[in-house]
Amino acid sequence: MDNIKHAPIDNVEVHFRSFRDHRGLLTFAEGMKDIPFPLKRIFWITDVSGEYNRGGHAHRKCKQMICCVKGSFRLVIHNGLESREFLLDNPDYAIVIQEGVWCSLEDFAEGSVVLVGASEYYNMEGYIRDYDEFMSIYGSKDITR
Repeated sequence: MDNIKHAPIDNVEVHFRSFRDHRGLLTFAEGMKDIPFPLKRIFWITDVSGEYNRGGHAHRKCKQMICCVKGSFRLVIHNGLESREFLLDNPDYAIVIQEGVWCSLEDFAEGSVVLVGASEYYNMEGYIRDYDEFMSIYGSKDITR
């Protein structure tokens, strides 16, 4: 376990550029400028009831950028040593999740829309979905869930 290099969970915030005029708000992100990795996949999450969570996993290889396009939710990330929480409630604000970081999306406001950009194509074997397995790989005995 001492050989594991824990992914950073600081300096993960990204602020996109936005322009507002009488027609509305335009927010954009450019790959390899605003998003610090090449995008291979994007997906969005909608219609999540506030009583349910999404995520609840880590990736072995994939990096992700998570943004709340509409509404709000709480993002909790954990690298095996420490955890952080973020309120995502603005379309020009995103969090970059490195590989080897457990993430959970929680407390969804009604009507929320989440946009996720990923550095890898979907691969079911690339996920760690069991928290105990995650902690056996990345965890420290000094941290509690």
